[in-house]
Order: sequence, then C-alpha cells, then structure tokens
Amino acid sequence: MKLSQDQIQELYKFTRAHYVEHYDLQTELVDHLANGIEQQWAHSPKLSFDEAKQMEFKKFGVFGFMDVVAERQKAMGKKYRKIIWRFFKEWFQLPKILIMFLVIVIISVLLYNSTDEEWKQGIVLGLSSVLALGALGYFFITRKNRELDMIKGGKKWMLGEMIFQFGGITLLSNFSLQLGLSTIHAEGFILNNIWFDVSFAIVWTSVALVSYVAMFVIPSKGEELLAETYPEYKITQNL
Repeated sequence: MKLSQDQIQELYKFTRAHYVEHYDLQTELVDHLANGIEQQWAHSPKLSFDEAKQMEFKKFGVFGFMDVVAERQKAMGKKYRKIIWRFFKEWFQLPKILIMFLVIVIISVLLYNSTDEEWKQGIVLGLSSVLALGALGYFFITRKNRELDMIKGGKKWMLGEMIFQFGGITLLSNFSLQLGLSTIHAEGFILNNIWFDVSFAIVWTSVALVSYVAMFVIPSKGEELLAETYPEYKITQNL
C-alpha cells in the first residue's frame, strides 16, 4: 500500500514539528519515513498511519532527527568550503593573480617604509579593522535581504542559508585583526622586518579575498549553486 499525497504532506508537517526547517532535509526524511511506513504496511496491513509513523520515528533514537540534522550540516559545511575554494582558485589565474600580487606588494612596501612605530601600528590595525567592519557591515546591511531571496515558496534550503551566513568568514577576519593587535603588545614592535611585512600582507590579502568570495561572488551565484546541488530546486521554484 502506498502513501497518499495527504499523508506525504502530513510527514512534511511532522518533520517541521520536530525542528527540521530545511526543505532538502525534510524531503530526505519524508522519503525515509514513507519507505519505512510502506514496508511496515506490507507486513502489518492493519497498522494505522499514525502508528506506523511513530514506529519509524522511534528508530531515530531519543534525539529524534537531531543527529541526522547534525550530519547533514556537517556535509553541507564541507560542500560550502569546497565551493569557496573553487571560486578562490580562480584568483590564481591570470589576470586576477596580478591584482593579488599588486595588493601584497603595496601593503608590504607601505609597512616596510613606515619607520615610525605608531604609524605602522595604525596601518596594521586599520587594515585589520577593515575586514572585521566589512563583515559586520555585510551582516547588518545585506545578508538578511539576500537570505530572503533564497527562501521561496516558504522553503528553506540548508546550503542556501549557509551561503548567506558566509560560514566562518568573520572568524577569519577576526584572526587578521588579532594578528594586528598582537603586534602592538609585543615587546619591541616589529619594525623594518620585511618578513613580518610580507607575511601580514599575504594573510590580509588572502582573508580579504576569501571574504569577498563568500560575501559577494557566491551569493551572486546562489540560484545556480542551489540548482546544481538540489535537482528538485528548479521544480519547486516553478510551482
């Protein structure tokens, strides 16, 4: 015996009631529950839909769907990092790599030629703060509006939400900021040290690039990436 469309929709409501918000994961769980219920009916036709549903749900253990959600988040996080790396690698090809090299050289020269300690501290802190402030500005000004664009027809997609939360970019920005702060408190601030200057320039440029990719490049391709990841995404958008 097969489940009716009403029963399928009831399973969607059931997963939402158990704190599964994302449509892609709901669909996966609904498919799993439906197959389990139909197998139970094959052996015990007199079971009611609710009884079979609860029996299938119990198989997920005391934490219900939480473990499944955690595993999917882990898998999507890995996919998101691969997407960032995919677009990040494009900057290591001509002519984009020349822009990166130019930025690194400019920052390195600027720091190396700053013989005044306070002036050099200001440059390091200023550059570090730009990344942190940029991430905060993106979060408060654009993220929420763009995130709403990805929730169509009342459906949330795990990768879509991840795209507009820009992963751990703020952590990278804070790392760069902390690098700048640590130099201020170091005894005998690193002055006229070309290795520090180049290292800081490379770290800052890399973090800035990853932030740019995560906050602007990937969101601009959000529809394409979701359609690529979820075969059912285009179908739901046409409903």
